[in-house]
Amino acid sequence: MRQLVLLHGLCGSPDYFEELIPLLDAEVYALTLPGHAGTEAGPETMEQFADWVLAEMRLRELDRPIVLGHSFGGYVTTNLVRRYPTELSGFGLIHSTAAADPEEAKAKRNQAIERVMEEGVHPFIDTMIPSVFAADSDPALIERAKQIGYEMSKEGIISAQLAIRDRADETKTVRETSLPGLFLYGDKDPNMDADRAFLGAEHHTKQTVPGSHMGMMEQPEREAELINDWLKEVRDV
Repeated sequence: MRQLVLLHGLCGSPDYFEELIPLLDAEVYALTLPGHAGTEAGPETMEQFADWVLAEMRLRELDRPIVLGHSFGGYVTTNLVRRYPTELSGFGLIHSTAAADPEEAKAKRNQAIERVMEEGVHPFIDTMIPSVFAADSDPALIERAKQIGYEMSKEGIISAQLAIRDRADETKTVRETSLPGLFLYGDKDPNMDADRAFLGAEHHTKQTVPGSHMGMMEQPEREAELINDWLKEVRDV
């Protein structure tokens, strides 16, 4: 069975994939990124996050797994694709993008860091989590995601925001890699459009789901179906 590594998004945890994992036709390893879910504050660069994931893959003796990353986890994934392509057999961006932050987004990262330093974790989570769901998303799912986010430390949020803010643009990476890729986009994502989600994905599999940035929580059956179909295509190549 294909080995599959899942990387969650900012202020998330493997619990984001709780409903998705049992539906996947793979041997799944959902990792808790440093600084998340009560762990010690993580590194401050995307390279260091990627190196941590690589070390975890080797510790588990995984043999060229496929790595799927949600949002922030997708940024880590593209860094792995560029720097360690021989360690992977495929990759996926789940409600993510290969692009770097534009200047306006970087400014918002700085504002978020300042807010966390001044007000703490809970006020930041109370604002950030609802903003990644659609207006008609289930309030129970929003609350569930907030509870996961409350496990962050201030230091963990700040470190991750720094890494995200300063990440490289990986559009060329995903466009030129020989690794097979899957790009999933939610058509109700309040912070991203399809053009940005699919940058560099010309020769990869692109799929749109009826959900927000948190589609793996909102539409786990549909996302599992799309991932499983793609895994079969990759296996048959």
